[in-house]
Amino acid sequence: MHLARGFLNPVSRDVTRDLSNPVELHRTLLRAFPDGLGDAPRAKSGLLFRVDIGKDGGALLVVQSALEPDFAKLPKGYFLDAGDDRFFTLGWSRNPHVDVVDHASLAAGQRFAFRLRANVTKKIGTKTPPDGKPTNGRRVPLRGDVERLGWLTRKAQASGFELLDGRVLEGGSRGGKRGDASVTLSGARFDGLLTIVDPTLFRAALESGIGPAKAYGFGLLSIAPVR
Repeated sequence: MHLARGFLNPVSRDVTRDLSNPVELHRTLLRAFPDGLGDAPRAKSGLLFRVDIGKDGGALLVVQSALEPDFAKLPKGYFLDAGDDRFFTLGWSRNPHVDVVDHASLAAGQRFAFRLRANVTKKIGTKTPPDGKPTNGRRVPLRGDVERLGWLTRKAQASGFELLDGRVLEGGSRGGKRGDASVTLSGARFDGLLTIVDPTLFRAALESGIGPAKAYGFGLLSIAPVR
């Protein structure tokens, strides 16, 4: 897997547009991957992404993918110049900085700090009506920290880890346009501590993401060793 992190250029018109519309951000990031991936380019490239806004208002783009991204295909000036002093402090020679990560050594009992921005929803109206025609229902947002942490606990059980500590640090809705249709998403950012229970399920969750709306900047589970 490839894991890229890059500070976005706040004066770029492309960045301003993309940060206000997750549909556009998704479209821009797909340009970093080969053409001809068919009807599901995000899934085939393994693309997951998240934008973290720092205390100084700076936007850090985190991108995970199975295929190596070519960020030179993105609009000119999309990322801050790597000559900024903060990159020297981080040890980066380039912005964005790309690492190759290997999850093969993950084992049960290991503990990690984590971050996840997720579309925290549930489906309603999925019961088959009297006419017998199946329905896919619709998603509605979960409100409040208790419901959101309950959602994360259930996802953890299905994803091979146990939630040791979890905090909801952000909430609210994000929106955008997809063609003529409006897209509204109910987001929450979780930070906390986890322990691996089932390494196979956990690796699958890391690679494929957690929850719906992965094309719009949700589902990327980031982990860091606990010191």
